[in-house]
Amino acid sequence: RREWNWDHCVDLSVKGVHPVRLAMAMKLKEIVDRLNAEPFCCDLSLVTFDEKEPYELMETLNRVLVYLDPKHEVDLREEKPEAMYQRMAEFLHILGYQVSYDTEFQHGLIRGDRQTVHPILYWILCNLVQLKKRAYLARFCMNLEVPEEFLREEQLYATFQSYKELQSQFKATHTHVEQERQSRMVPTELQKEVVQLDAEREQLSQKIQQLRSRSEKDESFMMLLEVTSNLRKEQEEEVRLTEKLAEQRYQLESTEQLYVERSGKLREMRDIAEQDGEGSAEAMLKVLRSEVTKSRAALNRVRKEGEEKLERLKEIDATLSGITVTQADLNTMEQEIGAMQEEVRAMEDTISASNQDSRLSVYKQQASLVAKKKEAVIMDKKRVEEEHDALAKDLTAKEREYEQKKGHKFMNKDDFKTYAASLRDKSAKFKKFKAELGELRHEVAVLLRTEQILQSKDPTPHGLKDAEAALEKASVEKSQVDKAKGKTLDEISGIVSKINSQLKDKKNKLAPQIKALRSVRQTFQQVEAKYLEKKTVYDHARSSMEVELEKAATDVTTLEDAVMEAEKSYFQLNMELCSAEGRLQRAHREERCLRKEERHSKDHQTLAEEYAAQITQLDIQCRELRKEQKIVKETHEHNLKQKRGLMALEKLMSAKLKMVKQEFQNMTDPGAAGFASFAGGISTAGVDRLVIE
Repeated sequence: RREWNWDHCVDLSVKGVHPVRLAMAMKLKEIVDRLNAEPFCCDLSLVTFDEKEPYELMETLNRVLVYLDPKHEVDLREEKPEAMYQRMAEFLHILGYQVSYDTEFQHGLIRGDRQTVHPILYWILCNLVQLKKRAYLARFCMNLEVPEEFLREEQLYATFQSYKELQSQFKATHTHVEQERQSRMVPTELQKEVVQLDAEREQLSQKIQQLRSRSEKDESFMMLLEVTSNLRKEQEEEVRLTEKLAEQRYQLESTEQLYVERSGKLREMRDIAEQDGEGSAEAMLKVLRSEVTKSRAALNRVRKEGEEKLERLKEIDATLSGITVTQADLNTMEQEIGAMQEEVRAMEDTISASNQDSRLSVYKQQASLVAKKKEAVIMDKKRVEEEHDALAKDLTAKEREYEQKKGHKFMNKDDFKTYAASLRDKSAKFKKFKAELGELRHEVAVLLRTEQILQSKDPTPHGLKDAEAALEKASVEKSQVDKAKGKTLDEISGIVSKINSQLKDKKNKLAPQIKALRSVRQTFQQVEAKYLEKKTVYDHARSSMEVELEKAATDVTTLEDAVMEAEKSYFQLNMELCSAEGRLQRAHREERCLRKEERHSKDHQTLAEEYAAQITQLDIQCRELRKEQKIVKETHEHNLKQKRGLMALEKLMSAKLKMVKQEFQNMTDPGAAGFASFAGGISTAGVDRLVIE
């Protein structure tokens, strides 16, 4: 059988074969390559794989499934087709194979159809590592479906809950193990860091020794030590004050922001209070609606940002949980990048050598000019952006100066736009209300004329007094409400003025601390940089030491287990040796008894004779017992019948005795009735008899 050249087949397929067949051929080649590799090592070719019978193809698929899960190691000849389909389809569904598990798929899998089996093999072999991990996790993470009527039993429900708890513990443990595997560092890098830290430790120890030798001769060292300790304390106090200052600044900013918001609301409430009753209610409702709209927009924005961050977090988790990249992989990728860059350079040289046409020089010059103009525009854009940033910084600085001097922040661009929009809204409302006012005035004129006409006809119309009383009552209530509003506004203005005075006092108190903070900020930055550097070195040393300690602890645990196993095997072998020595001594003694050098006991010469005598005695006892058994079997029925008769006789005699006792008691009573009953009882006792055969 001659094997084909795959490259030649690919060339032919590219030239004249349909793309679908080409894709199938590529998939077959991928399947054969992966089956020939580890861990299967099938040593197949495209021809041999293509000529496989359906049963052989199903055996290959079952072998791949056995690698993923050993429970599939069954003999396909002895397994029923329905059971085989149930087992494989359930496992493929657990692995996540996307297919419609209908009757067509069932018949194709049972018959070993290539159109059904080949895609399954291709999908499994291309995702072998991930599917093996998924199959391992499926044994513990697949939910066990239990009907609700079974869960009503307390014992079964408790067992199901413990099963769920164990499942959650397994998930947490597996996640922790995966994180530990991914965070594991390379031993070579750790060794390099350990060597570097050892060298630094030696250098530090040498410097410390030199400083000690110098300080021992210097008498002013204690004074210097005291000064440095005081300096360290002052630095710590400075750090504490800095943190406190940052906290107070944050509180100040939040208070100012709250003040601005409250002042804006106060202005809006004053504007609304200046309007009429109905208009103020509508304006308040509109303000509330605008606040609700802003709150909803902010909520939607926050939700969108949260969803984006969650998606980004999921992507990062998926990237971290993927295949770990080692230094060898990075080196291989860098080599591939270098090779590709060299190919690109070679292609560019080839293109430049082939494009030596003089007509292209004009276009090249134009392209270079355009590129220079583009660079100039980019530089101008960067310069303008830098100017914009500088102006923005100056604007913020001016705003802060204005806040310090005036105590109130002017409107920015967005606030001004909002204010202009509110003005436009108010002007539109004013025009609308003005038109309504004209209409109302016209109606009032009509009503006044109607009232005059009615008064001329009837000076006291019905219901006029009640309407006047209701109007007076409403005016009194309105005046009370206006007084309450004025009082509330006065209280709010007093609170605002109080907050302003408190803010100014706090600013004046914080001014010297801010000046002191600016003077020591540079020193703090230097100390912080040194601290971070030392902290980095400490973290590296600590991680290396922890790795070494974990390794040593693992080695100790392994050695302890080995010692325990060795002790166990030692004691076991010692017991076996003692028993073997006892048997050997008994064998030597038996040998001496056989040579008649000594006697085993008074009655027997050897142990074999004693065992033979015991066996003979046991045989005799066995024969006697068999005889007794035979006698018992022969007389069993007769004895059983006799026992039953005696039991019946015992019952009859007890009944007779009971009757005689009762008649004796009746005989003690006077009268002939007792005697007659006694005579009747005697005659009755003489008639009833029990015949025993």
